[in-house]
Amino acid sequence: MKKLKIGILGTSNHFLKRIVLPLQDTRFCEAYAIGSRDIKKAESMAQEFNIPLWYGSYQAVLDDPDVDMVYIPLPNHMHKEWVEKSIDAGKPVLCEKPLGMTATEAEEMIEKAQEAGIPLMEGFMYMFHPIWKHARDIIRTGQIGNVQYIHTAFSYNNSSPTNIRNIPEYGGGALMDIGCYAISVPRFILGSEPAQVMALQTTHPDFGTDMHSSAIMDFGGPRATYSVSTAAQAFQKVDIVTSGGSITFISPSILTWMYRPK
Repeated sequence: MKKLKIGILGTSNHFLKRIVLPLQDTRFCEAYAIGSRDIKKAESMAQEFNIPLWYGSYQAVLDDPDVDMVYIPLPNHMHKEWVEKSIDAGKPVLCEKPLGMTATEAEEMIEKAQEAGIPLMEGFMYMFHPIWKHARDIIRTGQIGNVQYIHTAFSYNNSSPTNIRNIPEYGGGALMDIGCYAISVPRFILGSEPAQVMALQTTHPDFGTDMHSSAIMDFGGPRATYSVSTAAQAFQKVDIVTSGGSITFISPSILTWMYRPK
């Protein structure tokens, strides 16, 4: 089978640390071309990880007729521009989360993709992990009763003023970087959307980003809460509590559950 040839826009740390090596082990796709505004960076990454082609611009990747789809791990504020340019180039898009800086941006991208008939997906990779799919199946089939509440805690401590996660105009802050997971998880597990949301944020005194965000989401019975922070100890946990037991994720890929017969 011919492998799907992926074009990558940017030499991001996320792509380097989490994507490029696993991608080499897949049977159905390959990193085929990478573009950067600094062609030396693109060349260096391409040669180190056996990516056949490198370019000195993002547009050059889109212009390559052999590129089958595009992966976008660019900073948040650049997503909309390059998602839409990818759609204009006729390339299916996998864009890192969050898809847009605002709900309006995301809606506009989705509408453009639908009108063009181009697949567009936001990069929440946890949804495809077997453990998360197994947990959702447990809930959907009522094996431990009905969900009563879900709580997500996600934090890290990042005090660098030059880090893009601490720059408001780049889409920084706790909500945009990690809060989107806390919002996505209950929607994924419950298969529905919240009817109403109440939220609080604390703004960083120097950066102007939200350094603590918390919310309550009402799913018309089950409730979901979360607290996320860019100024706290590194921590990740999701608790799903039901009428007959609970499921706990203590990291993205480690799951435990307790079952209490009725």
